[in-house]
Amino acid sequence: MLTLSTGEIAQLFQISKCKIRHYIDEGILVPKRNPENGYYYFEEADIYRLYQIILFRKIGFSIQEIKESLLSEKVTPMLEQAEQDLQQKIEELVGIQKTIQKIIHSQKEMTLNEITFVAKGDRYFEKVPNQIIDNNTINYAQAAKHNLPDLEEPFYIFSKQDAGVICLKSVKKRSDYTFPAGEYACKSFIAKDEATIETQIQLFLEELKRPTTSMILYENIYPSLAYPDAMVYTMEVPL
Repeated sequence: MLTLSTGEIAQLFQISKCKIRHYIDEGILVPKRNPENGYYYFEEADIYRLYQIILFRKIGFSIQEIKESLLSEKVTPMLEQAEQDLQQKIEELVGIQKTIQKIIHSQKEMTLNEITFVAKGDRYFEKVPNQIIDNNTINYAQAAKHNLPDLEEPFYIFSKQDAGVICLKSVKKRSDYTFPAGEYACKSFIAKDEATIETQIQLFLEELKRPTTSMILYENIYPSLAYPDAMVYTMEVPL
């Protein structure tokens, strides 16, 4: 019967001799020893067992779980659970991949510091309740108690009556502000502080060279994620 030495089986599976010795010490790999020199040698059953161990470790099983599975008939249920866990991880990774793709796409597609003209559909916004506003920002600890949707996307609405009112997306029947379908002048910029935002708003209105009665200001979440200490904002004015 063909047998392999520790070095040969380590080379076959591309793992270290120390790892093989660890599996032996843990009792999940039990090769025979040469009585003359004390060296381990591995028969066909040992090679198959090591393949099982390596596969189970890749799946995520602990040494103790492998030990229990090899001493009982629990392998199939453990593999079924592992399959479910892996599927969940795959779905989480796909979600992360989509977010990364959105960040990259937004970086490539967005034009900064230039006025562009974009067609928009009807949009409706409602004011954020006063009890969750603190120093003109959303108090997210309080907001969580109200179970409000789309809190990660606040909009600042400027109109003849109001300046910088914090709003969320809404529907027509609940809206406090309506921005009708049509062409909008838009400008995006990077800002680290409130002073920069105020300066950019003033420059934008001066560049338009026309009176305006309303404006939307909001943070672009995905492109902002590419900057460690700044945010990307967009201003929109109906034409």
